[in-house]
Amino acid sequence: MSSTTAKRVRVCNDSCVTFTETKEFNFTWTIQNFPTWMAKSDNERYSPRFPATEEEDLQWALLFKCESSSDASYCSLYLKLKLKLLPEKNIDAMYEFVMMDSEKTIFMKRSGVDNFGTGTSWGYSNFIKRDELENQIGLGNTLIIACKVNVNAGMVDEMIESSIVEPEASPSSLIEDLASLLESKKYGDVSIKVGNRKILAHKNILAARSSVFAAMFEHKMQEKITNVVSIGDIKLVVLEEMLRYIYTDKVNNLDTLSYQLYTAADKYDIPALKSLCRIAILGNLSTENVAETIICADLHSDGEMKSRALQFLSRNSSVALGVTKSKGWKQMEATHPHLVTEAFEALASNM
Repeated sequence: MSSTTAKRVRVCNDSCVTFTETKEFNFTWTIQNFPTWMAKSDNERYSPRFPATEEEDLQWALLFKCESSSDASYCSLYLKLKLKLLPEKNIDAMYEFVMMDSEKTIFMKRSGVDNFGTGTSWGYSNFIKRDELENQIGLGNTLIIACKVNVNAGMVDEMIESSIVEPEASPSSLIEDLASLLESKKYGDVSIKVGNRKILAHKNILAARSSVFAAMFEHKMQEKITNVVSIGDIKLVVLEEMLRYIYTDKVNNLDTLSYQLYTAADKYDIPALKSLCRIAILGNLSTENVAETIICADLHSDGEMKSRALQFLSRNSSVALGVTKSKGWKQMEATHPHLVTEAFEALASNM
C-alpha cells in the first residue's frame, strides 16, 4: 500500500532595486563685517570644509577671491574638491552659488556642471564686480554665500529584505467532518438507546472520549455483545448534546442544559464537558439556583463547585431570604438537610 506524505513548499522571495544614488551637499557661509574680513584676507580666503562629518568620503570648500585688473575689480568664487577617499575616476558635480545680504535677499546666482578630481577647483573668475558687491551688502556689512552641490555617486544595488513564505495549510475541517459523520449515521457500529429512540454512533470515537464507553466496549459486557447502549436516566436532548460534544467539542443550549449535561458528563467521565458545564453553572449563580447548585455539587463530590456556591451565599447575605424561598432550597431542606446546615454556616460567617 502506498502512502502519501504531505509536502510543504518553502518559498523565498527576494528582490533588488538598482538606482542612481545622488548626494546633495548644502553649505552656507556667513561673513560678517565683510570689509574688515577682506582687508585681512590678502584677497583670497577658503571656507571651512563641508560636510563637517568625517564619515563622508567627499569634502568640499569654497574659495573666495577679489582680484583687481586695469579695467575693473572682480570677485571670484570657486568650488574645490578637498578630499576624495574613494580611489575611482573623477566625479561630475552640479553646483550652484548664491550671494545674499544680511536680510537674505538674493542679488547674485550662478550655477555650473564640471568634472572634479581631488584638488580641482571650478567656478567663476568674474563672479561679481567688487563695487557691486559692496553696494549690495550695504550698511549691513554681511555677506552670505550659499552653495549647493549635487553629485552622481554611481549605481547602487539595494536588496529588498527577503521574505520566506510558508503557505498555510487549509483550515482543518475535522470538527465539521465528525459532525457530519454523526448526523449522517454512516458506518455506525453501536446504537445509543433512550426510550424508543436510537442514535447510531461509532464505538471508537465514544471510547476515545469516554473511559466509561471504552470499558463497555473492551470487556464482554452486554453493550459489546448487542452493540446497543441503553440509557434510562438522560433525556434525549441531553444525550444529543453530549454526543455533539464528544464528536465536535461543541455544545448547544448550554445555559438551559448545564445541570443535566454536567450530570451526564460526570456519569460517562467526560472531564472537559464537565468543566465546561461547571463554568456555565457558576457563571449564572442566582438566588433561584444557588441551592440547586449546592445539591448538584454535593451529589457529584465536586468540592470546587460547592465551595464557590457557598461563597456566593456568604458574600450575598442580603439576599438570604430570597434563597430560602426558592424551589431548590425547599428541596435541599427535604432531601439534603446537612447542606442546609452548611449553607447557614456560610451565611453566618459573613455576619
